[in-house]
Amino acid sequence: MTVCPKEAMAPARDPGDADAECVVAYRRLRHGVSTPHQIGYGRNMYPAAPELVARVRSLVTVLFEQQRMTDYSTGFDGSDRELISALTAHWLGRPDIGPGDVFVMSGSTEAISVVTGYLAARGYAYVLPLPCYYAFEQSARRRRMPVAAHYNGDGLLYRSRSPRARSGAPRALVDIVPNGVTGRRFRLPGAAAGDFRVLDSVFQVSAAPGGEGGVDDGHLREAVRDLDLGRGCVMLTASKDLSVPGLRAGLLITRDPGLRRYLEADRFERCYALSPLSTAVVALYVALMCARAARRDGTVPARPRLLPPEVAPVRPGGDDPLVRMLWRSPVVDVLDRYLRGMARHYATVLAAYRSWLVPLGVDPVPRYPETGYSMFLPLPVRVDGPEGAVGWCNRVGREAGLKLNPAAVFGGGDEPWAALYDCTRPWVRFNCSVTEPDAVHTVGILETALG
Repeated sequence: MTVCPKEAMAPARDPGDADAECVVAYRRLRHGVSTPHQIGYGRNMYPAAPELVARVRSLVTVLFEQQRMTDYSTGFDGSDRELISALTAHWLGRPDIGPGDVFVMSGSTEAISVVTGYLAARGYAYVLPLPCYYAFEQSARRRRMPVAAHYNGDGLLYRSRSPRARSGAPRALVDIVPNGVTGRRFRLPGAAAGDFRVLDSVFQVSAAPGGEGGVDDGHLREAVRDLDLGRGCVMLTASKDLSVPGLRAGLLITRDPGLRRYLEADRFERCYALSPLSTAVVALYVALMCARAARRDGTVPARPRLLPPEVAPVRPGGDDPLVRMLWRSPVVDVLDRYLRGMARHYATVLAAYRSWLVPLGVDPVPRYPETGYSMFLPLPVRVDGPEGAVGWCNRVGREAGLKLNPAAVFGGGDEPWAALYDCTRPWVRFNCSVTEPDAVHTVGILETALG
């Protein structure tokens, strides 16, 4: 195993300060590695849409002119929540969603942190998918919230042997739709229905070839339709799909009275109102999903009526940047074409992976992502479990100049990985939004490492 700096590996004096095992594994994985070449990027590498960049630039100017960037609260804030809730209710087919149920967040990472704090204070334990975004594990560790179990794509469940995961604790089941590492929808474990449900998703486009590459929201709408928002929440992030991670725009939806009070108190404690820029981006994303779903269903409204008719009257003034963005500009049409282009790009890179990986003994076809830009493939090399995979991938990074992201950095520990996956073959995340030459080049380095 790779030796790490003492300050990175020294045990924390307070257990609440200790990193999750996946974070420790990541530090080991990257120790001594210095290369720009990577297969498993944690963000979309497709270039940002120029129209979005232009709109964000103009929004900042207008928001300063309206003093929304220099005032904690304005008349627009409440109407923003009405706008977003109306759009979201329309898109997801949940007319019960109202302005008090939607909260703009700094991406899903902040939403995970706040929701974990709420659940931990009430004695919950997580049931997490494996692989999983690190923030669930790290937030749970920092708040001393136990992880009671993990489950894989087939819904197989591994219960933790940790004494912290007491048997009588209420369960919070996390469903990531689709899984951000595998790009696929997981079957939920029947034995872990959960007392609280967290549905984590993204504004994504279909990666499947064919058709117009339309928005693939059927999986999300189906999951949301059956979700009890009174005992659960939906997290949506808009930070990656249009390649603007720095905006960190996310949306949290819940009708749970306790969680809503907790969120409002958290907002007041940290002394901020809704971020107007993040709010605008969230509104744009939901409007885009509404428009694309309408076009897919053949119910395109006449222009300029792009949004539900009940939304327009709630806006407080004519000089509203959201009104200009969503009603008076072709931004949604432009972004629609952009997303269709991104979907075609995914298909091209997936085809390149198929051509280059199959001769190496890696068949990506059964694991093609249903949605998004990521897939999770087992490599044809034998290692000694997740720990051995970290060591092997670190060696590939140091000696061959290729960063790999193996299973151990995506949650859990050796025991759940060994129980739910064949961990003698390193499972590695592949990003499908890189350019085709980059994909071919990195697979060429991987071929050298496997040889």
